[in-house]
Amino acid sequence: MQNAVAFADNDVVVIAWSYGRKLAGCMGFAVYRIDAAGKETPLPSMAVFPKMKRFPAQTTEQFPVQKFYWKDPYARLIADGGKDGVDNRTFRYKIVPLEGAPGKLRPMRVGFAISNAVTLTPQVAPDLRAYFNRGLISTQRVSRAMDGRPDKDSLLAMVAQAGSAVRKSLAGDMLDALLDFVGRVSQGGALYAALYELGDDELISALEGAGKKLHLILSNPKAGDKQSASGVTDGNQASRQRLRKTAGTLIDRMAPDNHIAHNKFLVYVDAKGKPRAVLFGSTNWTSTGLCTQTNNSIVSDDAALAGRYLDYWKQLAKDTEAAGGKAKSLQGAQLRAWDTKPKSFKQDGGATVASWFSPNTAKPRGRSRADEPRPPDMEALAALIAGAQHAVLFLAFYPGTPSIVNWVAQAQKANKALFVRGCVTNPSTAAGFLYELQGVEPPKRKKGDPPGKQDPRVISAKALTSVIPSGWQKEILSAGFAVTHDKIVVIDPFSENCTVVTGSHNLGYKASYDNDDNLAIFTGQRALAQAYVTHVLDIYDHFSWRWMVQEKGAKAADTMLSLTPDEWQSKYFDDNGEIRSAQLKFWLGAVPD
Repeated sequence: MQNAVAFADNDVVVIAWSYGRKLAGCMGFAVYRIDAAGKETPLPSMAVFPKMKRFPAQTTEQFPVQKFYWKDPYARLIADGGKDGVDNRTFRYKIVPLEGAPGKLRPMRVGFAISNAVTLTPQVAPDLRAYFNRGLISTQRVSRAMDGRPDKDSLLAMVAQAGSAVRKSLAGDMLDALLDFVGRVSQGGALYAALYELGDDELISALEGAGKKLHLILSNPKAGDKQSASGVTDGNQASRQRLRKTAGTLIDRMAPDNHIAHNKFLVYVDAKGKPRAVLFGSTNWTSTGLCTQTNNSIVSDDAALAGRYLDYWKQLAKDTEAAGGKAKSLQGAQLRAWDTKPKSFKQDGGATVASWFSPNTAKPRGRSRADEPRPPDMEALAALIAGAQHAVLFLAFYPGTPSIVNWVAQAQKANKALFVRGCVTNPSTAAGFLYELQGVEPPKRKKGDPPGKQDPRVISAKALTSVIPSGWQKEILSAGFAVTHDKIVVIDPFSENCTVVTGSHNLGYKASYDNDDNLAIFTGQRALAQAYVTHVLDIYDHFSWRWMVQEKGAKAADTMLSLTPDEWQSKYFDDNGEIRSAQLKFWLGAVPD
C-alpha cells in the first residue's frame, strides 16, 4: 500500500513514504516536486553509485534516494522566484520506485505515491505566524559561495551587507518578518521593545525610522574586552548611540556579571495605546542572529497576549528605574514576584498559550546547587516533558544544568518507545543527555578536556571540518558563539494535546534564576506544532549525518549508494514489513491537516 505524507514550515518541506514492505529489486526512489500548475521537477541528489562520478545538476532520477523520507530545501528557491499572482509556495510530491542497473534505471511496476499538498507559509492560525530562518552555514552551498574556503570573517562581512545574496538566502523570511513588524507604526501607534543584542545596520535603521514611536529597553551583551564607562561590557554601544537620537524612550538595562537581560520581543500598540500584536522568539537583532545560527520568531496578533508582553515591558522599565543605575540592584523583589505568576489565554479551536517571564525565583542562583528550588516555569516544563506520550524533540544553544536535557532523558528512560531527537550547540550539553540516561553524574571537567560521549538521539552540531567525504568541500561550523540558537521543545506534535515551547528562555535553571527572559507554551495548535517539528528535524537531520561522519571517521563518510536493494531497505523495514526506522515510524504515524 502506497502512502506518502508531507509537512512544511515557511522554509522547508519534509516528505515520508511507505509501500508497507521492502520492494524487491528497488534501487531507490526518484522524488518529484509538483507545483500548483502541475509541473513535475525531480529533486537534486548528492550521492552516486560506486565507480560513478557526481555531476552538476544531477537528480534523483539518475541517483535515487535510498531512504523512505527526504527533505526539500530547494522549494523556497522556487517560491522566491515565482511570478506575481502565481501560487508558487504550494507543492505536492511524487515518489517513484526505480529498478534496474545504475545508469539504466526505470520505474517499477508497483506504481508511484503522491503526497498531500503543503504550503511554505508562516501562517499557522488566523492570528499566528511562525518564522524560521535558514541559518545553517555548514552547507555545501555556503562553501561553494566561498570557493571551498569558508572563512568566518568573510562570511560575517557577507551577511552584514544589506541585499547580498548570501544574507538573503540565510535570513530567509526572518528579515522581512522583523522589518514588517517595525513597519506597523507607519499606520500609527507605537512599539515597545526589549532587546538583548542589536547590531544589524538594516534593523537599526528600521528602528530609527520609527522615531519617537519607539520605546526601547536595550541591554548590554558582552563585546569582547571592550568596556563601557561604567565598567560593564556593552556590545550595543554603537546602536545605543544611534537610537538615543531618535527613539521616544531608550532605557539602558545594564545587567551585572552572570546575569543577562536576554529578551528579544516587540509589542505593537495602536493609535489609542491598545496592544495589538507581539513578536518574540530566539532571534537576536544582529546579522548573526538573522543568518549564521538557527532561530525562530512568533508573530501573534492576539491582543491579550500582546497586552501581557506590554505589562512585562512596563515591569522591566519600573525595575530599571528602581535600581537607580546600580546593576546589582536590577531584578528586584517586585519584578521577581510579578514574574512568578503565569497567565494563560484561549486561542482559536480550543488551543491555549501560557505565558511565563523570568527571573521568577525569590533570589538569584547561589553557588550551591544542593536542594535549590526548581523555578516555577521549569516545573511546568518538566511536567509536560514527563507526560509526553509519543515524542519529544528540541533545539537549544546551551541550557546549562538542570535543564530540558535532563528531563528528556528521564522521560526516555521511563518510556523507551518515546521518540526523542535533539540538537544543541554545546557538546557537554549533549553528553549530559547520555549521562542522565546512564544514571551517572557528569565528571568534573577541566578546561581543554574533551567533551563526553554522545547518544545519537541528542547530539551537538558538527560540520565537515576534519573528515570530508570524497567530492565534498570543507564547511564552516560557526561564525559566532552559537550554531543552534533556537530554544524549542515540541511534545507529541501530531496529537490533540500537542505542545510547542518557545521564546528567549534557554530552557534551564540558569535562565529562570538570573536572566530577563520570556517563555510561551502553546497547547493544541497543531499547525504550529507541525511547523516546529519540521524545523527541528530539518536541523537535527542536517547535523546528525555530519556528527556521524566527524565522530566515526572515514568509514561513515562513504556517500556511495548501495547496489544491493535488500541492504539499504533493511534499515527501514524487516522481512515482515515492520518498520525499523524510528524516524520513519514517527512521520508515518502523523495525519497531516
